[in-house]
Amino acid sequence: MALYDAVKESYEVAEVDGRVVLFTNARLDRDTVPEGLFCYDVRDSDNLDGSFAQIAPFVLVNHWGTILCREPFPLDEGGSYYPDDWGFLGESMGAVEFRQADREQLAIMQGEETSGQGISMGQ
Repeated sequence: MALYDAVKESYEVAEVDGRVVLFTNARLDRDTVPEGLFCYDVRDSDNLDGSFAQIAPFVLVNHWGTILCREPFPLDEGGSYYPDDWGFLGESMGAVEFRQADREQLAIMQGEETSGQGISMGQ
């Protein structure tokens, strides 16, 4: 199974239960994930409809992609997280850029009001 360099990938910005994450369909080499980011696999549903059915440290069957996030997901006893709400935010960025983004920049991508001026995060 091919693994990809997390720093060299381009990601879609998504939101999962209120958290901004980066998404790629690739399987990432965990050794290439920038320090300070958490990496999880995403399992598609059994219908293979492109949904975030499960988030876990590793997914073999129905692997839909991989996400990077700035805070860990609260995994259950079985080591999984089952999101209630998710969607793509129409932006893309790299892992290093994501790690360096401040909270205000992430809030702008989520469409939240901020006290400062808007900052463009698109590539």
